[in-house]
Amino acid sequence: MAVIGGAGYLGSVLVPMLLEAGQQVTVMDALMYGDDGIGHVAAHPGFRLVRGDLRDIETVIRACARADAVVHLGALVGDPACALDEPTTLEVNRDATGAAARIARALGVRRFVFASTCAVYGASDRVLTEDSAVRPVSVYARSKAESEQLLLPMTGPDFSPTVLRFGTLFGQSYRERFDLVVNLLAAKAVVDGEITITGGDQWRPFVHVADVADAVLRCLAAPTGLVGGRVYNVGSDEQNLQLSDVAAAVAEVVPGVRVRFAPAAEVEADYHVSFARIRSELGFRTSRDLAHGIAEIAQAVRAGRVGDYADARYSNYKSLLSEQFAVGSAPVAAAAAG
Repeated sequence: MAVIGGAGYLGSVLVPMLLEAGQQVTVMDALMYGDDGIGHVAAHPGFRLVRGDLRDIETVIRACARADAVVHLGALVGDPACALDEPTTLEVNRDATGAAARIARALGVRRFVFASTCAVYGASDRVLTEDSAVRPVSVYARSKAESEQLLLPMTGPDFSPTVLRFGTLFGQSYRERFDLVVNLLAAKAVVDGEITITGGDQWRPFVHVADVADAVLRCLAAPTGLVGGRVYNVGSDEQNLQLSDVAAAVAEVVPGVRVRFAPAAEVEADYHVSFARIRSELGFRTSRDLAHGIAEIAQAVRAGRVGDYADARYSNYKSLLSEQFAVGSAPVAAAAAG
């Protein structure tokens, strides 16, 4: 098993699950956000690290050479991070994804699970399914939508790509992120006693990072004939929520927090998603709700298990900015999907 971007926010939760299931796991990652995401598994006899750039063909070949399946989480993730340099974002997220899939297919790897995002839907006042039109409003979402368009036509008897469109992730990970709205609001509520919501009417489908890891495992265990060439939204209908609902949930878990509202951006993603397909075809259901994720973040912050939530290492955007991100200069193979 190869996990591209396995040291990232999702990968660092998924990899120990795979190891516990008895898999031999090769993680390929540039470790551009540090190695916190793999420190807890580095000594495991089933773990192997290939450090390198997703855009480097030889590195991808080394990572995938022994694999019977590839989980591709590697990407620049998040609207602000991806907007820093659009050409590099498309080179890493789209072009390198197509190359990785071709390499995996040439090596005889049959399963290829790709981390996409429900952000590909953009903005709509309808409930969206996997068959709905995609209308990305950010460079990040566009890079994922165009990656899907490269991957799905490669489906055949010997190669089975599956696209998983994740909702908006939240919850604790070994590679903590506080550039995710739920995590950020939970940390701010504890530390600052005040949170600000931009807009509030926008809909998002929220999903805990560990539930997403469970969905990846379920996809890997399913017959290739079922999941090959398929697209699945990953989340739950119950957690299609407006940002004002998130504020209310934070206030319930962290009593006394002050909630302020600011005007919404002129163009912003706003979508309500159906998760019926993954529920009916794979039997997937989430088990961790928004309150669970807010409570675990709040507890970690109170206990001092995380540093300053505003530190650059907890933000993809700030990390890239601090490295003076420039076209073609960043060794990018870290992962944090959704």
